[in-house]
Amino acid sequence: MPNYKQDPNDPKKQVPGELTDQHYDNSTVPVRNIITKTPNYILVTAATDGPTGFFFGSSASFAKKATIEDVTNSNALTGSQHYNNFGTLPAGTRLNIHPLAWSGSVGDAGKIIFMYKGGLDGGGI
Repeated sequence: MPNYKQDPNDPKKQVPGELTDQHYDNSTVPVRNIITKTPNYILVTAATDGPTGFFFGSSASFAKKATIEDVTNSNALTGSQHYNNFGTLPAGTRLNIHPLAWSGSVGDAGKIIFMYKGGLDGGGI
């Protein structure tokens, strides 16, 4: 709940304060093969060019696999064998999944959107 403040028209009453940024839904376009905050759901804005995969392991397993795969860049996990393949996704697809990362073709960058619900409990307003 937002903080309450004194009603400007009646000093004996209170009115709700301003909502914080946490109260609003937001989204991010995650970078391919890079770990990110787990979303509430996924939106596909345009049909993907090829198979799209999502990583569902822990952040520790992601880091370990990324380090084994490429010692110089332990932040990226590019091997498709580490991702669950969801195939080619049509535009407008909503996936109620909670991955840590996604993988697909370079042309699919920007087509996968991680959505986060607002509200202090993450359940929306």
